[in-house]
Amino acid sequence: MRALPILAALAAGLLPVFSSQSASAVERQPFEVVKGWEIERTVGDTSANPCIMTHAYEDKDDNNAANAVVFALRDSSAALVLVYQGWEFDKEEPIKVPLFLDKKQIKLKTTWIGDGKTLRTQLPDSVVPDLLAAKTVILRFEDSDADFRIPDFAAGYESLRRCDAAPAKSAAAAPQAAPAEPPTPSQQRIAAYVIGLSVQRVLKECDVPSTGKQRAGVEARMAALQPEMAPLEAKVRSELKRNGESCPTVDNQGNFQEIMRKFIEMSPEDLVAALEKQPAAEKNPEAPSGPKL
Repeated sequence: MRALPILAALAAGLLPVFSSQSASAVERQPFEVVKGWEIERTVGDTSANPCIMTHAYEDKDDNNAANAVVFALRDSSAALVLVYQGWEFDKEEPIKVPLFLDKKQIKLKTTWIGDGKTLRTQLPDSVVPDLLAAKTVILRFEDSDADFRIPDFAAGYESLRRCDAAPAKSAAAAPQAAPAEPPTPSQQRIAAYVIGLSVQRVLKECDVPSTGKQRAGVEARMAALQPEMAPLEAKVRSELKRNGESCPTVDNQGNFQEIMRKFIEMSPEDLVAALEKQPAAEKNPEAPSGPKL
């Protein structure tokens, strides 16, 4: 995994689902963790709903497969993203599948959008009372059900509402500009996304040790980054392939474990800041040992 030269190439050359802000403004900060739900606030989002909640876990009944549920309010609707390690959807693949909360079918005409290991949709906020009472989100495919646990959803939702209601610093009024294409995400977030793509590929294709919790953490982080990276997706993946793809050697698996840990635990900005503090020798693109954070 040669992340360092790829980071430099993409950062130099180079509308979120959960935020009304421009893509370049999307930076999330931790708010609190409540009963397994991680609540984050979008920095600079002055809308009524700047926060998201995420529950990531490993399913012991499914060979410790990584799962994650991401939820946010947006005006009179609710955004829901489901992540499952075993899925492989085409990018922007439309999926029509019934939604159940426990045994109750939610009779709404909605289309899920697939992208790799994720499905996302927008629901009316009238579904919230049913979510508060449920323990499981179920998608009923023709051949099987996809179950996602949402334990203590009510506690996470209460924290989400506190986060949404928390005061935020108002940004100075900016002059109105003509409509334009969404700006490019910051170099730091692009770099972090490249690292995430590399980590995902290594976990999928290489013989490296990992836990279900780690895989779920990686997928949850990528699910949060993917919406703002959509305009750059093709270019990023092309650059990754052009620079070559390999698996960590036995001697380098410790380096991979460290970069995966920091990708899960750090914000994109903090992750790249840590990378930039490395000694110059460790940034040598020809170094065989790969990234060392």
